[in-house]
Amino acid sequence: MPSVQGTNTSLAASRISIVSSRLSISVLIAFAAALGPLLHLDLVNGAGYHDNQRIIEIFCVVLSALFGSASLFMGYGEKRQQLFDRHLLFFLVLFFVLGIASAAIAYSTRYAMFEWANFLLLMIMSMIVATDIAAKGNALLDRVLLLCMSGVAVYVSITFIIYIAIFFIGSQPPNDALIFGYSNYRFFNHVQTITLPLLALFTIRCNSRKQKIFCWFVISAWWTLLLVSAGRGTFVGLLAGICVVAVYLRKDAFPWCRLMLFTALTGLVGYLFFYVLIPMALGLAPFGFLFSVVKRSIENPDSNRWELWTRAWEMIVAHPWLGAGPLHFAHFGRSIQNGAHPHNWILQIASEWGIPALLCLVAAIVLAIRKLLMVRQYLVSTDTQNHFALAAWLTIGIAILVDSLVSGLIVMPSSQLWIALYIGCAWGWSVSMTPAQTTGNVRLPVAVRLCGVIGALVLIYFVCNGLWPEIGDLPFYEEQSLQRDLYVNPVLRPRIWAGGYF
Repeated sequence: MPSVQGTNTSLAASRISIVSSRLSISVLIAFAAALGPLLHLDLVNGAGYHDNQRIIEIFCVVLSALFGSASLFMGYGEKRQQLFDRHLLFFLVLFFVLGIASAAIAYSTRYAMFEWANFLLLMIMSMIVATDIAAKGNALLDRVLLLCMSGVAVYVSITFIIYIAIFFIGSQPPNDALIFGYSNYRFFNHVQTITLPLLALFTIRCNSRKQKIFCWFVISAWWTLLLVSAGRGTFVGLLAGICVVAVYLRKDAFPWCRLMLFTALTGLVGYLFFYVLIPMALGLAPFGFLFSVVKRSIENPDSNRWELWTRAWEMIVAHPWLGAGPLHFAHFGRSIQNGAHPHNWILQIASEWGIPALLCLVAAIVLAIRKLLMVRQYLVSTDTQNHFALAAWLTIGIAILVDSLVSGLIVMPSSQLWIALYIGCAWGWSVSMTPAQTTGNVRLPVAVRLCGVIGALVLIYFVCNGLWPEIGDLPFYEEQSLQRDLYVNPVLRPRIWAGGYF
């Protein structure tokens, strides 16, 4: 006869399973990522777009930590597919061990521990999403992609309304007015790097012809807005991803590459018609940044990045082993007044976390890509849908690595949330495509489960401690971050909050 305790645990696990089947945390995260730029109410006093998006991100990572803690007790008896390769896990663990050692000796431990804990919680979020996708398969993946498409469709609709309103005003609009919902239009481009291929993947997976036509329109409009904002890093990153996919997957990826390139061409036609020909016909100059991008690229090819990269290199030379501390470019780079991060993920990790941590991260990325590519051997030639999924995951991965060599893609809250969601989806999909390897009936000792819960609470503490007390009075904090008494015409350069420096 089963014990009362065992029966209660079983009932609790059943209830959690029923709730999670109805409301997946992956869906909540996708909804939050799509909602970010559409939220125009200040979540706390003085919060702008960037600060709102940071709060949304922190809500998601804290929720993931709490959900992960609960699953240690409620779902520990279930069979689960093996997520981690032991070599990949080794390098990730070593990366975070080196990170916490760096944070412990940093100038500001509070800020350094925030960055370290946030990165780790984003990793945990990806793991939860991966577990979700691996267990529930295409049905859940399609819901996540649908939310992405829905969020972008709403954004495009609002952009069209703004476009119409401009002509009622009758004067030349500032280019920044054409992109809304982000403190800087470059942050919008960061999100596009991940979402453009996700939109294409959803389009391919649609069964209805009407749905495909609608999705084609949305993707083309998304490309149009990329051209309006002249996101060079995003464009080059996506082009690099498409080229790698075409070379590696060859004929299996041709329909995927064709969809991406044809929607880009349609987006170009839309840009030339709506943002060039119509304004010129009404006596206005072309809208957007595209026509100035060639001139800017010739006159300023590094877009003022060289000073940032030089400062990052100086930090690496001064602190090669453990770096200056996570997030600490925002401190050591403040005299440049051109960015609270170096706009290069390699230099950022090396200067803030140290060279050994960078090598561990690179090793983990290489192993993750290798594991993703190995999925191809398990796909039959007629399984076009999953060949396109592999093409999408590979395109996004390469695009992120290339774009973030010249941008703050891995820094900004919205793009961080999308990156974590992408990693979770690609990770869970690859596990579901690989011959099943289950971990068996996992029954962790109570002490281990308690340590897991305590660890999650500690991470939540580090994140909240990094936000407090600034979150209580953001206008004052961001005004102080400008340091008007030290620098001429200072501008906010976001890192945690819109006031990026410390």
